[in-house]
Amino acid sequence: MKEYNIAIVGQIAQWKGQDVFIKAAKILHDKFPYIKFLIIGDVLFEKKSEIDYKKELLSLSAGYNNIQFLGHQENIMELLTDIDILIHASVREEPFGRVIIEGMASKIPVVATNIGGPLEIIENGISGILYDPGDAITLAEIIVRLIGDKAYYEAISRGGYERFLKDFHIRKTVGNVEETIEMVFTNE
Repeated sequence: MKEYNIAIVGQIAQWKGQDVFIKAAKILHDKFPYIKFLIIGDVLFEKKSEIDYKKELLSLSAGYNNIQFLGHQENIMELLTDIDILIHASVREEPFGRVIIEGMASKIPVVATNIGGPLEIIENGISGILYDPGDAITLAEIIVRLIGDKAYYEAISRGGYERFLKDFHIRKTVGNVEETIEMVFTNE
């Protein structure tokens, strides 16, 4: 059986939903012991609430060898080459999920919550998969479908990469900035 690496990337903070990710991992543990759930990132500001949340996450994952904390990592794009599915589990709105774009650029399926920035980035079922914030059961079901349906996995991966190229590639961004600057100077 192929071993899968499923990751969540970002600051360890309650609103980032690492607890939801861990709950999904625990749901899948017995039936899918070959899936590794990787938590990439760490506490950023050393606030008591963040430190307490990290302790809560460590406690929640105790006894589950399929859940690994990798801590802060400098080169996420390099790490993404070893990731099979990228999860974005925020439980409150974020303005934009850069890691979502990085996952799409890496040609891996991205699963994200259906609030805030991900709604502007992902076309559900085409360039990624959206689910309700805090819903660990649905997240686990999505993971099972992705690893069990190779055609679906490939379609979501390809759709995400195509969306990245069309709307988020650096050339597209530079072109948009140039157009905006030109409009500003021609309207003066």
